[in-house]
Amino acid sequence: MSLLSNIIALSLTVTSISHADVKESIRYYQIPDSNGLPLSIATDKKENIWFVEVNDNSIGKFDPAKEQFFRYKVPTSRSFPADLAVDSKGKIWFVEFDANQLGSLEPSTGKIEEYEIPTNNSQPYRIAIDKKDNIWFTQFAGNKIGRFDQKSRHIKEYIIPTRQSQPTGIVTDSADNVWFIETQGNKLSKLDPAKGKFLEFALPESFSAPNEMTIDDKGLIWLGARTKKKILKFSPNTAVFEEYAIPGDGVSEGLSADMSGTIWYCNKHKNRVGRFSSIDKSFVEIDVSEGDGSPVDIIASASGNIWFTVVGTNKLGTINGKMISGEKGPKLAVNGLGEKGRELLKQMNR
Repeated sequence: MSLLSNIIALSLTVTSISHADVKESIRYYQIPDSNGLPLSIATDKKENIWFVEVNDNSIGKFDPAKEQFFRYKVPTSRSFPADLAVDSKGKIWFVEFDANQLGSLEPSTGKIEEYEIPTNNSQPYRIAIDKKDNIWFTQFAGNKIGRFDQKSRHIKEYIIPTRQSQPTGIVTDSADNVWFIETQGNKLSKLDPAKGKFLEFALPESFSAPNEMTIDDKGLIWLGARTKKKILKFSPNTAVFEEYAIPGDGVSEGLSADMSGTIWYCNKHKNRVGRFSSIDKSFVEIDVSEGDGSPVDIIASASGNIWFTVVGTNKLGTINGKMISGEKGPKLAVNGLGEKGRELLKQMNR
């Protein structure tokens, strides 16, 4: 059965906020390791920040309350920890791209365990955890989706129908369906674990080079189409894609949905963090320029703070989301917005 996706083109409101306008809302924290190369980022229920350090072959933790960093070395050398996620009990799970392993870290003891992936050189790339605490991950070279059952400690693999699809980003929904991106296949795909069946949806435009994705509290799927310089929204109920052009030909590197359904992303090459309102379809881009640093991955915490990794300067950055949205702190003042921009600012400052 084939499903056709409708494409909706939308006009957008764009606001750009300089670093000076929001400098009180942005903070940076220097990671102790001089060249750790922090990439993927996650947060736990205690709002500790977890991140991979690729060059240092470690998992990093930052405690915002104490402003302290902790480091956990991955046992396998040169494993290239590529992504991480936190399960319901607070255990950290990560994929080792070069070592072809899945890893777990118990924060209370610092103990790390590693599990070999059955397919050789599968290149595990992104990771997600479902409601039952099953661990799901994409195999970039293996062209499979992997599932790790914590009770049996068994890895099951599902072969993706499209050959050489190069799966990347992955999320799970409230029904424990698994959604993932086929970068080379140029598709968004759904795996129903109960039936073991795939459903694939072709993206609106060819050669979109999608990579990262997120899911909001309404179950809507969001992904970045890098070569098209857009953010895409997909509704599972209607199989409809909507496209939103990122301001100034920007490219999204990381995506995260906050508690209100607002989408945050890193615009690495422009040194900006973007905020997209799914309500009024407006963009706000925040200049986070800081030396030679560039934002790469991003996560929205439960309290509304936005955290992002910074390559180049080896730092973590944070934005007070409530101040940006005008819930507290000084009102934002931005010049040269035009009528639509000023109206957006009024809404943000209410």
